[in-house]
Amino acid sequence: MGGTPLIVFEASMNRIRAARQALGWTQNELAERADVSARTIHAVEKGTACRQATKRQILNALGVPWESRSDYFPTARMVRHRQMDEIRSA
Repeated sequence: MGGTPLIVFEASMNRIRAARQALGWTQNELAERADVSARTIHAVEKGTACRQATKRQILNALGVPWESRSDYFPTARMVRHRQMDEIRSA
């Protein structure tokens, strides 16, 4: 744990998966339309972070405006391990 905080993504509701399913698309179909790999779509739907360009490609394929990205891609929040805080305060 080299002192770097973990990045945790809120996974309250997977809007990417919901939007894809509403269109009746499989992960492979979305991947093809977004010009990314199916593995990327799978990872994104599980809450894994991705590059801004990838977000843009996926949102474009789904017909979602870029301005709505925060509704589909949760913002990362920093989480520190309790142990690291205790070490730093000692």
